[in-house]
Amino acid sequence: MNQDLGRIQSLRRVLEAVGQGSGVSRSIVVVMGKGGVPGRDTARLLLLGNPIRSAMAPLVEASGEEVSMLASLIVAAPKSSAPLVGRSAGAVARTLERWVEARENRALEQKVLRFRSLVTSAVLGAVTSMLATLGPLVGSLGFVGGEATGPGALVYGAAAMAAIGSGMLGAFMSGSRFYVNVAVCLAAFGLVWAAASPLGSVSAVGLWGVK
Repeated sequence: MNQDLGRIQSLRRVLEAVGQGSGVSRSIVVVMGKGGVPGRDTARLLLLGNPIRSAMAPLVEASGEEVSMLASLIVAAPKSSAPLVGRSAGAVARTLERWVEARENRALEQKVLRFRSLVTSAVLGAVTSMLATLGPLVGSLGFVGGEATGPGALVYGAAAMAAIGSGMLGAFMSGSRFYVNVAVCLAAFGLVWAAASPLGSVSAVGLWGVK
C-alpha cells in the first residue's frame, strides 16, 4: 500500500473517532498506536505527556500535502469544537483517500502500459531481425524474380525501421524515456540476428532450377 494512503486512512479514523465524541489525544493513541512509523511514535509522545502539536509534527511536516492537511486539522481540533471538526474533516479525509487511491491506480496502470510497450518493442525487434536475416535465404530459393538485396542492406534498414517504430511507441507510452524502448528493441534485434545469421549465409539451390 502507498505510504501516504496508509497515513491518510489512519488520520481519517482518528477524525471519525473525534467526530463521535472521543478525545483528540485518546483517538490518536488508540488508532495510530496500532500503525507503523510515525504513528507509533506519535502515540508514544502523547503518552509521555507531549502536546498534540509536538507529537503530530512529523505528520504535519510530511511531504504529502494530503497527509499534512489532515494532520493540521487534527492539531487544530482542540482549539474549537473537536466533534464538529472531526465530522467535517472526516468527509474531507474520505475524499482525499479516494483521490490518492485513484492516483495510485493510474500510476500502476501507467507502469503496466510501459511494461507492455517494452515487451512489444522486444517482439518488434526480434521479428524484424528474423525477417531481415532470413530474407536473403528466402530470396535465393528462386520464388521471386529479380536481383536479391544484399543481406547487409536488409539488416541495417530493418534495424533502423524497428528502432524508429519502438521509439515512437516509447514516446507515446513513456514520454522522455522512449530511449529505453529503442534499447530493448535493438538488443532483441541483435540477439536474434546473432542466432539466425548463420542460416542467412547458407547458399540455397534455386527450386525452379531443379529438374
